[in-house]
Parts: sequence; C-alpha cells; structure tokens
Amino acid sequence: MKNQNISELEPNTIIGDDHDGWINLPAWEGFQARNGAYGAKNSEEPSDGIIKTHTIGISVDYVHQLSQAQFESIQYLTNNSEIVRDSLLNSLLKDYPNAKEIYEELIPEINSIEEYKEHLGLSFLHIMDSEKDGFAYYGFELGCSWDDEHGVGVMMHKDRVIKVGLAEESFNHWTTYDDNGTSEQEQKNWEKENEQLTRERKKWWQFWK
Repeated sequence: MKNQNISELEPNTIIGDDHDGWINLPAWEGFQARNGAYGAKNSEEPSDGIIKTHTIGISVDYVHQLSQAQFESIQYLTNNSEIVRDSLLNSLLKDYPNAKEIYEELIPEINSIEEYKEHLGLSFLHIMDSEKDGFAYYGFELGCSWDDEHGVGVMMHKDRVIKVGLAEESFNHWTTYDDNGTSEQEQKNWEKENEQLTRERKKWWQFWK
C-alpha cells in the first residue's frame, strides 16, 4: 500500500501508523521542484504536480485507518487545488514583510502570488490525524530559494491557513489542537501517557533481579 495515490483510498482503509504515498495536484505544476527543507537537493526540472504525501493513521480497534475526515480533506484538496494553493500563496504574500525582516537580502522581491512560482515548490503534503467540522487538517511542506535548510511550512484546514512558519510547521500537531480547541485535553493525554511510560520503565537495578 506504500507509494499509492491517496486519492484512491477509501475511508476506514487500514494504512498503518503512517502511510507514504502521493497525490496529483495540477495547481502546483510548473513551480520549482524544490525539496529544500533540511538540506535536500533541488531538482532541475519544474514540478509535474505529483506530490509526496505522509498520512497519519487513526487508531481504531488496534489498527490504524484512514478516517472519514481525512478522506473528505483529500477529496476537497483534489477538487479545489487551485483555491487552496492561492489561499496559501496569499498568506505567504501577507507574511512577506515579516519574512523580509528575517531574511533581508536573501529573499527575492515578491509583489504577487504569481512571482512565487520561480522561488517556491511543494515537496510534501502531510495529512494530519486531527480534524475540525468533519475535515482533517493538512500541512504543506515547501522548499524555497531563500532558505534551503528550513524551508516553509503552512498548516491549513480546507482553504483556510492556520499558521505559516518553517517547514516543521507543516506537521505540528499542536497548531491543529489550538485551532480545534482540543489542546488542553491533548496535553492531559500526553501527560498521562508519559506517566504510564515512567511507571513501566524499569529502574536500573531491576534488570539484575
């Protein structure tokens, strides 16, 4: 099931803890095929719109599945790739003064979303396991000409941009929890899981018994 077109997956399909596949997003054709985040090399050819994906499976009865909310988001993105792309790019353009202050002369002059095409490329799409109103969040991990090491990350819900940051923002669970109002409960769950692990972890002297 690895390296499969995720648009063909049905709800409740068992995919494991996570699933690496791909999706065809024609709206990103012609953008620079940059995999620049974390030092990966850039391709010389423009993107053909085929984007690598990473989907986090939802735990149900001891197996991990594609949820209905994830299915709905994949279908939404497939059918509205241009709308989602333009919303993302408009958010980057709005954030441009902040990026300019940080990167100074490293970032090129950009005055319209069309100008990002020569300097930006989508390298990964992350389908998150958190959701809101029946649609899962997804994060866009992009390479850019002004920061090959850290890239750009954008977390979205449908065509709404939640947060713009470095590449790691594209898979930041806590951004989604803050947005859907579950951060307090997720924090409690995290603390409970760590307490359990601490109780189960043997002290060093117990290995000698």
